[in-house]
Amino acid sequence: MPVPLVRSAQFLALLAAAALAVVGALALRGPGLVTVLVTAAVVGAVSAGMASEMPGGGRGRALDTGGRVAGWTAGVLLLLAGLAAVAGAVVTLLVTVVVAAVAVGLHLRRAGARSRSAVRPAPRPSPSVPPRPVRLEGPVLPRPSVGGLSARALGEEWLRTAALLEARIGPGLRRSVVDRREAILDELERRDGTGFARWLADGPSLSSNPADHVRDLPAAGTGAA
Repeated sequence: MPVPLVRSAQFLALLAAAALAVVGALALRGPGLVTVLVTAAVVGAVSAGMASEMPGGGRGRALDTGGRVAGWTAGVLLLLAGLAAVAGAVVTLLVTVVVAAVAVGLHLRRAGARSRSAVRPAPRPSPSVPPRPVRLEGPVLPRPSVGGLSARALGEEWLRTAALLEARIGPGLRRSVVDRREAILDELERRDGTGFARWLADGPSLSSNPADHVRDLPAAGTGAA
């Protein structure tokens, strides 16, 4: 149903209810009207007391709840009185039964929906997908000759190429890195055979720096001092 029609129907229903409430107030006159107001006040006071005892309930919330409940109670009673004055007691009773049945059905439906949502298992979190390793590939840039590097620079080059081998690199770059590392090992052994053997004896690893053992010996014939 289009929204304008729904709003129009709601406005007409509210107008009819207000007219019936006015008729009910006129039909009840003095004593009956006082009874309605007293009943509404009692129901509102009880509701305010219950609201104040709920968790997080304060004075402002209790007064607001009591006022709204008292207003709705008075309105419903005046509406029923007006309907009885216009259509008779039997029609009023039938309407009351139908409205009460609809209200109870809606309440049960909402309660069932809340209970189903409470027992429904929580959705399983999707398994975390580990990030894919970065694949490095590209042109192999020329590096300075190992013969012109100091022992310390050779050690740094060894650690840098070890980090490259742990990454996912392309075949061409991997072949170049492996060749570079072989040249570094050959140069370190030629530079300081004793220190190189000491590094091997300590159990070399990807994170160990051979420059901690290998020195630039003048007898090695290298220009790197």
